[in-house]
Amino acid sequence: MKRRYWIGLLLGLLPAVLCGQEDKVYTSLAQVKDPSQVYHLQLRHRRLREIPPEVWRMPNLQVLDLRGNRIAMLPDSVGRLVHLQRLDLSRNPLTFLPDSLSRLSELRELVLWDTYVTALPPDCAALDGSLELLDLRSCPLTLDDQTVLTRMLPTVKKLWDYACNCSD
Repeated sequence: MKRRYWIGLLLGLLPAVLCGQEDKVYTSLAQVKDPSQVYHLQLRHRRLREIPPEVWRMPNLQVLDLRGNRIAMLPDSVGRLVHLQRLDLSRNPLTFLPDSLSRLSELRELVLWDTYVTALPPDCAALDGSLELLDLRSCPLTLDDQTVLTRMLPTVKKLWDYACNCSD
């Protein structure tokens, strides 16, 4: 009876071992032994000016949380993260996003709260079927910016403040 119990227990754990630790949140690149086993990377408030190149070598990354850094540019290589489901770039001095963002067909949440982003690349209209949430609160969006985003992504839930009276 004991032997059957242990075999059952080990077989139950085998998928988690083979598939990596999908629920583990890595908070430092020093913790990463095998980039293919990283599913959730959280590098908040690290004063990063750019995204570390090691990130682009994480083929199974699903959640990338970079909020509260000093990242001014999202490189085109973000398109490599094809399994990304949540991207949080809040409180970074970003002004625009690369076209390769449209390749993230599994992206469900794009959080750009308190950035300077006012538009998405036109190709991002392809995300309308997968993207569920676009958070642009505290971004300097005009009413025209909001209208363009609403037409581009009609099925996506959008969070934003009232349109500012900004002039371009």
